[in-house]
Amino acid sequence: MPHPSALAAWPARLLPDRFRGLLVGGFFGLLLALGVWLVPDYGTFGDESSGIESGHISLAYVYEFVPPTWLPARAAARLAATPPEFRLPNFIDRDYGVAFELPMAIVAKLSGYTDTGDIYRLRHLCIFLVCFAGIGAFYWLAAQRLASWRAGLLGALLLVLSPRQFADFFYNAKDAVFLAAMVLATATAVAFVQRPSWKRAGWHALACAFAIDVRIMGIMLPPLTFGLVALRAWHGDYPWRRVLAPTLGYGVLALLLTIAFWPYLWVAPFTHLRETVANMSYFRWDYVILHQGHVIPTVAQLPRTYALVWLGITIPLLYLAGLLVSAGLLVSQLLRRGIHLFKTDAEWQDLLFWALGLSPIAAVVVLHSVIYDGWRQLYFVYPPLLLLALRGLVAVWHWRPAGRALGTAWPVGVSVVVAAALLQLAAQMVRLHPFENLYFNPLAGSHPELRYEYDYWGLSMRQGLRWIVQHDARPHIRVSSNLPVADKLNRALLTPAEQARLIVVRGSGPVEYFITTYRFHAQPYPYGAPVYTLRADYEGRRVFDIFRLR
Repeated sequence: MPHPSALAAWPARLLPDRFRGLLVGGFFGLLLALGVWLVPDYGTFGDESSGIESGHISLAYVYEFVPPTWLPARAAARLAATPPEFRLPNFIDRDYGVAFELPMAIVAKLSGYTDTGDIYRLRHLCIFLVCFAGIGAFYWLAAQRLASWRAGLLGALLLVLSPRQFADFFYNAKDAVFLAAMVLATATAVAFVQRPSWKRAGWHALACAFAIDVRIMGIMLPPLTFGLVALRAWHGDYPWRRVLAPTLGYGVLALLLTIAFWPYLWVAPFTHLRETVANMSYFRWDYVILHQGHVIPTVAQLPRTYALVWLGITIPLLYLAGLLVSAGLLVSQLLRRGIHLFKTDAEWQDLLFWALGLSPIAAVVVLHSVIYDGWRQLYFVYPPLLLLALRGLVAVWHWRPAGRALGTAWPVGVSVVVAAALLQLAAQMVRLHPFENLYFNPLAGSHPELRYEYDYWGLSMRQGLRWIVQHDARPHIRVSSNLPVADKLNRALLTPAEQARLIVVRGSGPVEYFITTYRFHAQPYPYGAPVYTLRADYEGRRVFDIFRLR
């Protein structure tokens, strides 16, 4: 019978160090190719138009600081014709960061695209590329935390096999881009805290500024960075005099870059920053929400546990189990270390990940902040929690029960269970594609679409519109939906011939087809039986219904 230590070494034999470059490069090369191939499969949603609008309004604001003689004639004419409500100081979403949207506005103009569908696909490609960079940073974080490139590769695989996040990597310029930005900023934070230097201070300041200027919640990273540097210096890990200058330099540079990348902060930066932080806790959004089978008339009445419930029913069970193990390890670590909190690099990194993962959730619960559409606004807490879950899974693999026979079989058994869970998850994502964002784990029960918000953004509208033009040969078809922005935007993703036949109706005009994802409308419609229902996953969960109106 093989010795336990021999079985514990089988990953090194299966994935030898001499093939590290090939295996890591192959993984990310295949992921990049797969992502570029999948970009056209995903639809668009109403909030995408508001993001594009924010980018163009910020770009017009930048034009105001450019001498008129330097501006192209078309840009100057467009700026002069802009009404007051679409100028940045008066724009309702002026407090949205535009570190992604402003460059995208420039990229869209430079691309020369005039077709709306082409612009959306270009945006989706850029969103995926930013998230791809985030996955790369996540690999680095996992590899250096666990001192194993194999564990890093497993961590990157866990992030890819996170169904809801994976789908958002292709269209969500808000939450997915912020998730990636926070991973990049966390990676630079770990590098800086490990060995503070001016070069690392510069990279960390740049990454933090980008994250803050995508979403203001990125502002939590600088205090954590300062706190960890101070703790390590107090522990004697490095002398104060050596780290003080680069740490202060990081803080100043992060502030300056944050202002530089966000045009809204150019005038009265601290006043506008305070306004944005204040708006973050109680955001301006108030619609009905379907939660746990109840139609809640206003988000102010959502239970404080709303986000916790959504985390529990949409994170894969394997990852939740790893997170629970990691929580137990944290308690043990704190009991051992006492007032010193940590002893090794690995331990202070875990404290950073716990702070990044749990403090925003705790703030949402305590402040009863506005959270809706599941927990997408909290997706940025997922990577640090997933890093901790990975640590828990690796700890389970390394643990050995009493008895030689059981101890010998343990790592093989754990590996088989993890591999089986990941294969099942991958198969479920393939079945759901391109609606991986509709994933629920078994804790949600059967047919969660009847008790929770499902396709709340109307990403499936493209499939509904295409079904109509493929099953109705008339030259003109009048269509309406329950999401009157998503249907119009997804129409732009059809072929020009299909678009020419579809008339998206607003108001009370005559309509021949009605598509509904049941967002804001949990009760049955008075239209009889649907002519088509799109179903997803092995349970046949309803995504949308199409009714033909007579």
